[in-house]
This record gives sequence, C-alpha cells and structure tokens, in this order.
Amino acid sequence: MEYKACESAPVGGALLREFPRIGIVLLAAGQSRRMGTNKQLLPWRGKTVLDAVCHALQTGWVQSANGSSLVNYPFVAVTNDNRNIDEIVKNYGFSVVHNENPELGQGASIALGIQYLLSTYGRNYFDGIICSVSDQPLLCPKVIETLIQYFQQRHDADNRIIVVPKYGFTQHAGNPVMFGNHWFDALQTIEGDQGGRTIICGEGQDFIKHVYIASDWGDDVDTPEDYNDLLNRESEGV
Repeated sequence: MEYKACESAPVGGALLREFPRIGIVLLAAGQSRRMGTNKQLLPWRGKTVLDAVCHALQTGWVQSANGSSLVNYPFVAVTNDNRNIDEIVKNYGFSVVHNENPELGQGASIALGIQYLLSTYGRNYFDGIICSVSDQPLLCPKVIETLIQYFQQRHDADNRIIVVPKYGFTQHAGNPVMFGNHWFDALQTIEGDQGGRTIICGEGQDFIKHVYIASDWGDDVDTPEDYNDLLNRESEGV
C-alpha cells in the first residue's frame, strides 16, 4: 500500500511505540569528481547545499517527534575529514565520523554510519534508520516527515520495510531511504558505490514501499549542469 505526501497515512500494521526510534546517517564523504569542486559547499539560498540538506533532515525529524528538540540527536554524518563540512553538520546536531577511504564508495560510508549509531545507542535501540545523501538542495522537512509517518504506521515486529520516496511528475525513485532494523546487519556489509541500492535491488526488493512526493524535491547536483539548472529554476520560481 502506498500514499502521497499531504495525505493521511493508511491505518494498519503494528505500532510498536507512539514515535518510532529513528536515526539518520548522512553521507557526506563523496569526492565530487563530476562536479569538479565540493558540491556540498556550493552556495544555496544564502548558505550551502549541505546546510539545506541538514536543515531538512533535522527539522523533519523534530516535527515528526512533536517538536522535541534535543541537545544530542541520533544523527551521524560520515565525512572525509573536511573541516568546513564537519562544522556545518555539527550545527544541526550531527555527530561526525570520518571515512578515511572515501574512494571505496557509499557502501563504506553507510557501514561506518550504521556502526556508529548502533555502538552509541545500542543494537536494539532503533526501529529504523534514514540514509541520506548530502547533495539534494531542494530537500524539505515534509519529505522526512512523510517517510517517518509511513514507517510509523506500517512497520511491524519484523521491521523488513524499506520506505523509498518517488518524486515529481515522473515519479522517479530517490533519497533519503528509510530502512527497518532488520537490514542493519546487511547495511554494515555492503561494498562499492551502489550503497543501499545493493539491498533495494536485491534481497530487500519485496519489502519496498513507496511514498509519493508531488514536487521534485529529490533532485541532486552531481554536475555543474545540474547545479546551474537548479539555480535557473530557482531564479525563475519554478
């Protein structure tokens, strides 16, 4: 069963607690080869692309938790030891783990992030973890709220659910992705740059649920052309 953002989530499935315990892993160790410069630090709306992503993740999580702001959030950013990036993510409540080998791809960063959260909070603390990339400047809190709301209504004792957003007119699948805690072991062993897609396209494909987001809030910026296109759309109010 699926539903669209701004609609009520379907009632059903086990609700294990009023608000599920959700962690966030932010992947910010990419080498930005196709961009030619660090894309997370590109200017966006008076700050940076990374600020926009972190704001959406933090605000969406807080709003889903009924406005419960914390001193320490269950968030971790995996970075490549870039001081500017580390300072930005810390401003939004993220702990920082450094990926000393970013050339190994997203899989290594996801594993580091999951390992940090589980070692810090305990293996059985989290019901689910959101894995997010750091190059989606249009990402908004409503996306995070939608992922958490759907997960809250549909997860059960097995927690095999994987919640994937589909964006815009074309309804293309994108990030962030919510993984139920059944997948935590697998997330710590994936390799290469496919990241969570290894599970989504493999043993997890039968457990995927989609939430529909009407706007193109999931667009990322991999190349200078992508970035310029988003700047042009921003200036035109599209």
